[in-house]
Amino acid sequence: MIRRKFPIFDKVLIVVASVLVHSTEAGRRLASPPCNNLTNETTTLRVLALFPYRGSFWNGEYVIPAVRLAKDEINRNDSILPGYVLELIEANSGCDRDSGIYEFVSNALHSQHQPVAIVGAGCSSSTIPIASIAGRDDVCLPQVSYGATSPFLSFSSSYPYFYRTAFSDESTSEAIISLFKNFNWKRYGIHKIGIDGVSDSWIDHSIYTLRNGIQHHIGGAEEVYSGNFILPEDSESDAFEEYVHFMDLNDRILSSGMRIGILFSANRVAGADLMCYLHNQNLVYPHIIWILIDICHITLNNSISTSKYCKGNDEFQQAKEGTICLGYNLTTTDNTISVTGKTFDQYYESYVNESIKYAEEKNDSYSSSLLNDWATLGYDSMWTLGLALHNAKEKLSQYNSSLADFSLGNKNISGIIVEELAKTNFAGASGKVSFDETRQRLLPITFSQVQKNGVLNTIGHYHPSSNSSQLGNLSFINNGDLLWSIDDPPRFPMETLLAQKWAGVLMMAFLIAGFLWNSFSMLVNFRYQHFYSIKASSPQLNYVIFAGNNLLLLSGALLVIRTITEHNMVIFSSLCQVTQWLFDLGLLLVLNMTLLKSWRIYRIFYSFKRKPGKLVTDKAIIAASISWILINTTYHIVFALVNKSNIVKEKLLPTEKNQPRQKVVYCQPPDLIGLFYVPHFLMSAALCLFAFFIRRVYQKHFNSVKYKHFNNAKNIAMFFYATIPIATICLVLSNFLSPKNGVYNLETTSLILDCIAVCCIVYMCQLTLFVPVILPLFK
Repeated sequence: MIRRKFPIFDKVLIVVASVLVHSTEAGRRLASPPCNNLTNETTTLRVLALFPYRGSFWNGEYVIPAVRLAKDEINRNDSILPGYVLELIEANSGCDRDSGIYEFVSNALHSQHQPVAIVGAGCSSSTIPIASIAGRDDVCLPQVSYGATSPFLSFSSSYPYFYRTAFSDESTSEAIISLFKNFNWKRYGIHKIGIDGVSDSWIDHSIYTLRNGIQHHIGGAEEVYSGNFILPEDSESDAFEEYVHFMDLNDRILSSGMRIGILFSANRVAGADLMCYLHNQNLVYPHIIWILIDICHITLNNSISTSKYCKGNDEFQQAKEGTICLGYNLTTTDNTISVTGKTFDQYYESYVNESIKYAEEKNDSYSSSLLNDWATLGYDSMWTLGLALHNAKEKLSQYNSSLADFSLGNKNISGIIVEELAKTNFAGASGKVSFDETRQRLLPITFSQVQKNGVLNTIGHYHPSSNSSQLGNLSFINNGDLLWSIDDPPRFPMETLLAQKWAGVLMMAFLIAGFLWNSFSMLVNFRYQHFYSIKASSPQLNYVIFAGNNLLLLSGALLVIRTITEHNMVIFSSLCQVTQWLFDLGLLLVLNMTLLKSWRIYRIFYSFKRKPGKLVTDKAIIAASISWILINTTYHIVFALVNKSNIVKEKLLPTEKNQPRQKVVYCQPPDLIGLFYVPHFLMSAALCLFAFFIRRVYQKHFNSVKYKHFNNAKNIAMFFYATIPIATICLVLSNFLSPKNGVYNLETTSLILDCIAVCCIVYMCQLTLFVPVILPLFK
């Protein structure tokens, strides 16, 4: 919750502004009573109307005719405020803090004819300080804004007398969240373009609200891309071009696998530039759908001459295609204005006529380009205030009071006016005007999409809920074929990158042959376990090694199935986890049991005075091996349960323009997978060290026929000398060549290397450990 801001600073500004008012001709003029040609039977209620005139951040001067129109309609209606007449005090608040406070102090705090309320200002930068001062206990001045959209104004405790018929910049967040939820979109990115020197805190707050809302309402949603850049105020600068090349948007967006992008931009020209640049990089529809907030109509209707990234209007139309726009339709509505009985067209005709009069008054050369879309909200703001004053008048009469008794700091009257503002409910020119419990206007949001030939078609509406903690309703309009599908939004011509079928068949054949060979060796081990050579090799440990080999072969088979065929995410995720777990467990069994064998032989060699056939069992090694296997298995289970939605990753691969986009789906390894690989390598290093010592002692003391039963020691050394380096190199190369790392897109090569690593362990284990043991059976 934002507290009331800068009370001391506001007082200083008021004092400074007061001095300026009384020291200028404008101040003396404003302090003098205006000409009043009304009869004594009517009481004048003055309303301070603040507008950002031309030369400000946006041209709000032609909102004045709409506010005047509403004021005149209220005065002509004897049933609204009988005995009163509304009078506007028009002032230029600009789009900055100082101008807004100066005009407010001049025309409200230090004016002989104090206003009963404020309409405006148009810009948030000037509205926020005014609303802060107007809400103080010694002022208590109701305010209704038509253009201040800052999310900070939503905190009613900080601005207790403030209302607005305009929307809040963060209200579009709810609409986006509803859209995501409706189509089950979960992978999205956000890009922000700000302007140096221009406050864009509203963008940051909107992004913050959007991120929190998506995470709250959509399970498993992931922001895979985030871009941020501040442009200089000079729109002719080449900073944008330097920025896009420096940031390398193409690689960043492609590597993220983003499907939906949301663009916040305080610079209209930069927004069009970015769309053209993204089109050149093949990062627009049909590969990526971009959502533009608020600036959509300006950006997409922007003159193509302002963007050097599109070659002609045709390319600009292609860049826009598929773009979704979120905005408020403030110029066309089918509603009839309930307080006047006019249709929107009738209101708009009156607004145009009033604008022509205003242009003559200002000696302007009138053209339709002067008309302002925000004028509709200004019209409704004036009517909102007029109706609230009407209801407050009726209520005050019950207490023998009237609006004529209003003065600054009078909480009794201003409090009743604010209460009636909260009850506002009428059909205005911009649609239904009502507020929720946080004083936000329940203004429907329109979804539009640029479709064929660059036409912006309305595709749906979002109707906010009166309960701010809940999402509103989303409705769609049948405008023909939309550029997405409800079943699989958005519709992308994607090709999943798979390994070649021939490689899968070949690797599967090697794995099956290894399984048959391993099964045959296990049967021989069982049948002839009392044979001297097999007995000397410890048949019980052999069974465990056979089991580990089979688990390795099974993990390789699942890897082949996963890599050469397409699956849905649930099946693919299960294959990822099972394959990784089987490989880890199989490798642990083989390494642990072989380590135990090596340890036994090492102990025998260095305690040769004992009987040669007597084996030395190290229970500590067995206990440690079992413990580590249990820890490994438990971790895989926990990781699978905790990271259900984060096991599988997608990545878009670079492709030629207008070609179907390729993607690779790969497994995200467990966060602590390195902790399990470290023991593997440590065991392998220990085994190689044991093998070296055993082989050296064997060649020095036992390299004779007399000690042929020690050949198993030589076999173990051969197994680790040949297997560990080959398997390690294959696994490293496979990870390096895999498309998920973006180095090379060699899925087939990566699959072959993974399977070679598995087959190397199994086959070398058979050749070095069991073939020499089995051969004496056939002699």
